[in-house]
Amino acid sequence: MNEVMRIENSGMDSAVRQIGDSWSLLIVWSALQGTTRFDNFQSRLGVARNILSSRLSKLVEEGILVKRPVRIGARRLEYRMTDKGEALRPALELIDGWGNGGSVNGTRHGAFSGMAGRSY
Repeated sequence: MNEVMRIENSGMDSAVRQIGDSWSLLIVWSALQGTTRFDNFQSRLGVARNILSSRLSKLVEEGILVKRPVRIGARRLEYRMTDKGEALRPALELIDGWGNGGSVNGTRHGAFSGMAGRSY
């Protein structure tokens, strides 16, 4: 029981509560790669529109993304990374490298290279 309490008060707990589902992580990764508009996220990720809308709203609420007009007076909106969101880049680059069978801190993880992109 004490172990669960320690996890609940950890940095990992805080991070998971903010970006803990796979769609949110993929949205953040896509935004870090330059995706800014709803339709582009939807087509790039293949996520249902209602799920995308929900996850984008949560990421904005958490301060990871900011939602703003494409230009002054425009009705079209875009999503941009905040400094808080940009701070996720190094961690997500490590996860991407690991998922691609690359190395993390000099340790190769080739056993996982064939698993990247598979759905289970």
